[in-house]
Amino acid sequence: MAGLALREFEVLIAIPGKLNIGPHTKTLIDELVRCARAQHYLSVIVMAAALVDVLTHEGADTNFDEAAEEEGFGLSMLRVNERRALDRLRGMRNRILHYQGPSEGLSGHVSDKDYLQAQAEAAIKAILPLLELQEMY
Repeated sequence: MAGLALREFEVLIAIPGKLNIGPHTKTLIDELVRCARAQHYLSVIVMAAALVDVLTHEGADTNFDEAAEEEGFGLSMLRVNERRALDRLRGMRNRILHYQGPSEGLSGHVSDKDYLQAQAEAAIKAILPLLELQEMY
């Protein structure tokens, strides 16, 4: 997978210390890149969704009161379309991990690979704004 989103992702993570991330996030980022390069599209989607969860919680003083829950644990800095992209990512991840009948991209059809490649590209693109929030200036 050599799409534009992967190239943007690799540029963002290329400089050590550029992102304010913890070891869990770093490990998931490295795994996502390996999966993308190996064209493991389902794994890219799952890793990207896991990154969203870890990025919003790792290293934070987690506050479990109602106000924090409504705030979205740090996602409030994203634009509406960026939040929607993360919602679509979560939906795709859930369709992969929680079988609820036939699902596009998982039907055994010849076009599944192209669909999953596009979804993996969208998954990486969806997490870029969240990673950009971690940049240290």
